[in-house]
Amino acid sequence: MELNDAVRRMVRNYPGGMNALCARMGKSPSTLDKEIRGAQGFKLGLADAQEIAVLCHDAKVPGALELLSLMAHAVDQTLLPLPCDDAPPMTLERLGKLMHECGDLVAVVTKAKADGNVCDNELKQCMAQWAQLVSAGHALMQGLQAKNRETMARWVEGGGV
Repeated sequence: MELNDAVRRMVRNYPGGMNALCARMGKSPSTLDKEIRGAQGFKLGLADAQEIAVLCHDAKVPGALELLSLMAHAVDQTLLPLPCDDAPPMTLERLGKLMHECGDLVAVVTKAKADGNVCDNELKQCMAQWAQLVSAGHALMQGLQAKNRETMARWVEGGGV
């Protein structure tokens, strides 16, 4: 029921509540309510759950990723926010950011293990810093891919292919 509770909170926190969300989904509020409650003969489908999550995420609803987090946690995984690639592909700056995050991870892990133990809070800090490192690496790869597209377009225009 924990998953349904997460969906219920997402729907409740959506701007305009269930009625507004259902209007966006083309679904009746009474049907969605029954699906979320798990009423006899009603189940929330995976596609609808995904649509709810996307709509709530786009609307910046608090707890919009709770359903996904619960699902990831059930299989010993974690969600990792990736950067949006709106910036130009300054790959050297992105490489510098990656190296900075790597240094920060080394510092956090070293501090966490200083006494030979790793408490919950230290583990949480290490995992958060790891997420920052992976995010910076993803941004670097996005920049390299964008630069590659530019390079290949110029090469093709110049008759290189």
